Amino acid sequence: MKVNVTAMNKNLINKREPEKGVEGAKKMFRRLKKKGFWSVFLSCLTGLFFLTFFTGCGQPGVSPPLTETNTPSKPIVYASIYPLYDFTRQIGGDKIIVRQLVPSNAEPHDWEPAAKDLMELQKAGLFIYNGAGMEPWLDKVSATFKETNCILVDASSGINLLKWAAEEKTAKKEAPETDREPKAITLEDKTKDEHNHEGKYEHEYGLYDPHIWLDPGRAKQQAANIKEALVKISPENKETFTSNYRQLAAAMDELDGQFKAMVEKAKHKEFVVVNPAFAYLADRYHLKQVAILGLCTEGEPSPEEMQKLVDFARQRQIKYLLFEETYSPKVAQTLAQETKIQTLTLNAVHGLTVKDKESGKDYLKVMKQNLENLKLALEA
Repeated sequence: MKVNVTAMNKNLINKREPEKGVEGAKKMFRRLKKKGFWSVFLSCLTGLFFLTFFTGCGQPGVSPPLTETNTPSKPIVYASIYPLYDFTRQIGGDKIIVRQLVPSNAEPHDWEPAAKDLMELQKAGLFIYNGAGMEPWLDKVSATFKETNCILVDASSGINLLKWAAEEKTAKKEAPETDREPKAITLEDKTKDEHNHEGKYEHEYGLYDPHIWLDPGRAKQQAANIKEALVKISPENKETFTSNYRQLAAAMDELDGQFKAMVEKAKHKEFVVVNPAFAYLADRYHLKQVAILGLCTEGEPSPEEMQKLVDFARQRQIKYLLFEETYSPKVAQTLAQETKIQTLTLNAVHGLTVKDKESGKDYLKVMKQNLENLKLALEA
């Protein structure tokens, strides 16, 4: 059999040549489809799209990878109690991270830090505490800060402090604030036993009254101490801290002026409270604080002591009794029922409740509410 080699070679060559025209394209499409090309192609195209999208979005706006040299950081600052936290927050603004150490629902006089609290404190760059005996636990743990970079700042530094005392005494710490001698006003008619009790009270809570922030003038000094401390740890933000401090100081001056104007119109210069936390407020505006728990031996009054309080209120013809909602409200309620006097709250601003925070309250707003209630009590 004779094979036509020429014809065979021609057919092989024709098979290898790409087919032209529409029919050629259709045949190529069918071949690619059979081989699964389009599924592979679409997968690659989808992957390319997402890769381009995410890398493209991240180019100008996203921070570069964190390294030891470019890690964004703000100083972490702890404040022991709410007033100092609020002052620090307003002065530091967005240049710092500020945290409150003592929970707002805790009794700051009795609270002590747990081990985890101390560990967090040691990571901070600054710890601002009130001083004047508000943080008695600090002496026990101060050694733990020696090997850290955390700076401890006493916000009461340079402020004229008042003693817990039955007699009208004063004590000065560093620079005096005013020319006149402030007085720690207490009940005038204490017996010898009650004087002895006050000595016990003094031993339990320290020598000085720590409620410095309740005087807007002294609170401004605390804020100034905080501003200086923030400048020390973050000098590049000095201008911001100084500007923010001036705004806060101006607001405190305005509050101070409102208290002075109210007191000038007041018919009375004496106010009755359950807990003797307002000596600095009384001292600032030449008022007299009368604390009914000073007539009791310890804690909430016994039935005999409650009768003594009732007699005291009637003799003084007291119309209003001021009390803290978080401190012995039963005493105020019982006394009000027995004597028909009205009760008003006077907030020591140790801490704000969840309700207070949700309503947008802060130190200045709470103090203005104190002003309004004192206005009623003093009949201004």
